[in-house]
Amino acid sequence: MFDSRRAGSYAILGGIVIVFLIPVALLVYYSVGLRAGGEVSLRAWRYLVSQHRNLLAALGSSLSYALGAVLLTVAVCMAPAKAIARRRGPLIAFIEAVLLTPALLPSITFAIGVHQLFIRIGLVDSWPGVLLVLSFVAYPYMLRALVAGYESISPEYEQCARNLGGGALRLFVVVELPFLLTAIAAGGAVVFLVAFSDYFLVFLIGGGIVPAYTSYLVPFIRSADYSIAAALSLVFLLVPLVLFVLQDRVLTALLRRRGMLA
Repeated sequence: MFDSRRAGSYAILGGIVIVFLIPVALLVYYSVGLRAGGEVSLRAWRYLVSQHRNLLAALGSSLSYALGAVLLTVAVCMAPAKAIARRRGPLIAFIEAVLLTPALLPSITFAIGVHQLFIRIGLVDSWPGVLLVLSFVAYPYMLRALVAGYESISPEYEQCARNLGGGALRLFVVVELPFLLTAIAAGGAVVFLVAFSDYFLVFLIGGGIVPAYTSYLVPFIRSADYSIAAALSLVFLLVPLVLFVLQDRVLTALLRRRGMLA
C-alpha cells in the first residue's frame, strides 16, 4: 500500500541531498580544471601535495583550537546552563539574553576592542588568545544547547540521587552527563564549525603566527584562483564530515551502552 507520508519524507530528504551535492559537484568540477573540451588539469591537487606539510600543520592548528573551543565552552557553560534551566522569571530571561548576545553581534564589532585588550595582557599572536576569542564568540551556541539539555532532565532524578547519598561529582557523572550527551554533541558541532571556519578573528588575534587552514583558503578565493580554492574547500568540507560521523558513532555507542537507545 502506498504510504504518502513516507514518500513525501523521502522526497524531502532526496531534495536536501541534491541541494547539498550540487555545490560539492561544482567544487570537484573546478578542482580538476575541466574545460569546454573536456581537458582535465590536476594543477590544484598537485599544489596541495607539494604544500602538504604546511597544509597539515595549518589543519592541525585549526583542529586544535576548534576542539579546544568545544571543551572550553562545555566547561564554562555547564553551571550557567543548569541555573537558567532550573530557575525561571524575568531576571533569568534577561540574564540569558545578555549571555546570548555574542551570537547576535557581528564579530567585527568587538574584535578591535578585544585586540587592544589582548595586546595589553599579552595574548595576541598566541594560540591561547585565539582559543579564548573563538570560545567567546561561539559559547552562546553551547549555552543554549546545554540549557535545552538540562530542561529535559527531571529535577526528581537529582533529588533521588541525593537521597541515595550521591555527591555533586557523582550526581553529574552518573545522572546528568548521560542525559546531556546529545546536547553537548549538538552544541559542540556548532561551536566547532564556528571556530574551525573563522578567518578574521584568527588572523587578527593570531597575527599570522598561529597557523590556520582558512589562511590558505581565503586568499585563493579572493585571488579568483577557483581551481586551488575548490580543492582546498573539498578538504575543508571533508574534515568536519569525518568528525561528525565519528561523533555520531561514538554517541550512539555510549547511549546504547547506557540503555538509552535501542
